[in-house]
Amino acid sequence: MRFCLVPTLERLRSVYGVPRGPERFQAYVDAAVGGARTSAEVALPPLALANPMAREPAMECLDRWIGLGAEDVARRALEEATARLPNGSPAVTVRVGLTLLDDVGGGWTNRVISDAARFSVGKTLSKTGWLSLPLWASEEVSQGLLRALVLESVHRAATVTRTGDPLTLRDMLRQEGEAAAFAGHTVTLGAEDLEYSRAVIAPHLDSAHQPTALACLYGDEGAHAWGYPPLGLSRNAGFEVGLADAQSRRKGAEP
Repeated sequence: MRFCLVPTLERLRSVYGVPRGPERFQAYVDAAVGGARTSAEVALPPLALANPMAREPAMECLDRWIGLGAEDVARRALEEATARLPNGSPAVTVRVGLTLLDDVGGGWTNRVISDAARFSVGKTLSKTGWLSLPLWASEEVSQGLLRALVLESVHRAATVTRTGDPLTLRDMLRQEGEAAAFAGHTVTLGAEDLEYSRAVIAPHLDSAHQPTALACLYGDEGAHAWGYPPLGLSRNAGFEVGLADAQSRRKGAEP
């Protein structure tokens, strides 16, 4: 599987250089969409996710990423991830672009809802051939965070290209657990909370009911964001269980 990084951050910064108003929005449309007549023809899909009317906090965050050399960091991480992918990865080329999602001052992006796009990566790849990597305005600007984002995103893309997007909660947990383990993440939930979460999640593993699956994955915070019934789970509890299970599999002890 080949990943080709397409520079996008300077293009987004040039959009933000236009004063807020109709002129900036038109600059955003020109940069992100171009002359596309269908969604499959959009020029730069990563930029289509950005807030065209971002204010200073998001713009300052973008400047820090550009100053860090984010696209060089991402390019090196793509090379590392590609070299580490398991044998048998599909022989396809994927274009990759960074984008900034404004969850600070714009009201443009609900982070929890936007984050669930990770469960439709296969559909997006088949339609556009692009993998969009989100940098969140509320997060720290660091090479380590970006490297981990690239590694888990590449692993996820390779997985769904082979198996398709996950449909059940069990498949979602496995996809995300393996991607997180590939990126070197560690479990942050305490042992007691982890086991409690696993017990709450267990009856729903074969469910393809989206409200239930997402409430299990994102915890009560995510459930409230969608207006789904909460299940009494900590933030990102399902992801923590998925990672713990992936780590157990890697040690040869299937949970």
